[in-house]
Amino acid sequence: MKVCPRLSLPKRGIDGMKVRSEILKPLARAAVLLVALATSAVTSGPAQATPEQAIETTEAASVIAAGNGAMIDEATLLNSGCGSVCDGKDPASFRIYYEQLPHNYYTCAEDAKPAPGAGFAWSGNMYVENRYSPRCRTSWARVGGNYYAGYTVESRYLNGSHRLTIQEYSRNWLWTAMVNDANLQARACIDPFGPQLGERCTPWY
Repeated sequence: MKVCPRLSLPKRGIDGMKVRSEILKPLARAAVLLVALATSAVTSGPAQATPEQAIETTEAASVIAAGNGAMIDEATLLNSGCGSVCDGKDPASFRIYYEQLPHNYYTCAEDAKPAPGAGFAWSGNMYVENRYSPRCRTSWARVGGNYYAGYTVESRYLNGSHRLTIQEYSRNWLWTAMVNDANLQARACIDPFGPQLGERCTPWY
């Protein structure tokens, strides 16, 4: 008669308790891990907007819908500025939203300076400035002096062909709207009324 080998069962007492403990340890670790994952899933869900952020988002959408702002990502701004989106816009009030958070915006006037080497032109006591924003890559004309004058900002392509002219009058406003100046050229001109020296323009920039 063939004799089957006898199974060795865990002993009762201390040795048996040790065996059961070793079996239960992995199960306990798995249970702890499942609890941690469940907690993480609950706590790491999408962040809820605060009331302030909701108000800002609504405001930004309203500004953009009214044509007084634009959402432009950082990569585009670095590569080509705000482009033709800024043509005809007020440099002091048009908002460039550069992230999805609505309070992250600026105006092109904030970093503006005279165009390097092409900043000013004088006609008697009147002058015009070719104002340039490096961040937006836009230009506009700004006027100063004691007489009434018409003044313009002109935009042209690199081959010299005309692109856009925006005119303003000093009694109405002290600067023109913007023109795109990314891979383009712009200049400012002034033509005072009265005993002045005629039209004068800055160099192209």
